[in-house]
Amino acid sequence: MNWHDEALNQVQSREDLADYLARMAEMVRSGDMPAENITADSLIDAAARWTRSMDGFFKNIVKEPVPEEPDWSMIAAIFHAALIYE
Repeated sequence: MNWHDEALNQVQSREDLADYLARMAEMVRSGDMPAENITADSLIDAAARWTRSMDGFFKNIVKEPVPEEPDWSMIAAIFHAALIYE
């Protein structure tokens, strides 16, 4: 998978994912990353909705089909998208 966001491309392991999520949380806290969904329930709901509709993202942005088997970077992408998905 080749993401347009280089930070997502760096997420290759469980430890990378944990580091990515910790950095993302700090960026949200500091105001360096905008977040539409800041409560747990809204974040989880947005993650579910984005996951259901990611076919369009992959078709139009990534230009690849949605992978059958997610990897660590896909999980990071779901969390990242959930912050801003409306």
